[in-house]
Amino acid sequence: MDNTILLSKDDYISKGLHRKCYHHPIDPNKCIKVNYNDGAEEETNREIAYYKHLIRRNIAFDALAKYYGPVSTNYGKGHVFELIRDYNGEIAIPLEKYLADNTLTNQYYDDLVISLKNLKSALLKDRIITMTIKSKNILFQHLSADKSRLIIIDNIGNSTLIPIANYISFFAKAKIERTWQRFLTSIIKENSQNKLITRLVEDVNQ
Repeated sequence: MDNTILLSKDDYISKGLHRKCYHHPIDPNKCIKVNYNDGAEEETNREIAYYKHLIRRNIAFDALAKYYGPVSTNYGKGHVFELIRDYNGEIAIPLEKYLADNTLTNQYYDDLVISLKNLKSALLKDRIITMTIKSKNILFQHLSADKSRLIIIDNIGNSTLIPIANYISFFAKAKIERTWQRFLTSIIKENSQNKLITRLVEDVNQ
């Protein structure tokens, strides 16, 4: 019996540096990521290995899209992840959109501050290592009309030769703190036209 999942251009959602993301044709709350260029396999294998590490540790997945396992597709091997949707059913929008638009930043200012603080807390609590943290790889999910959260959907894991931070809490938290501060610095630089961002970062750091 052939269990290959058939994807089409109508299922396409978006693409990153190495993978394209498609709607799961059977489950509306899942998506399938498929490699599309050279170098993608190494990146994907590293990330999936780290996801398995987190699953073994039984983390809460408050800050990450859930991973469900590999599948065969007509575009090659894929991996199934949670598709992050808002409470109205729409796919959640990347954080970078809210930071680049002064109107959106102002509209959701308090929610963004709270959600960013909660994201950092979740990363530290579950000792989640990321290669980098980028606003384009974080979705701002509206759980209800007045409750939101931030979910990282890409670029997790540890590329160091001996990933000691994966196993020792002190080193994990130190690495997360460094990555987090680089992230906050980057969003100020990337959104220099938005005068609210510096204040936003100051409030997040309080």
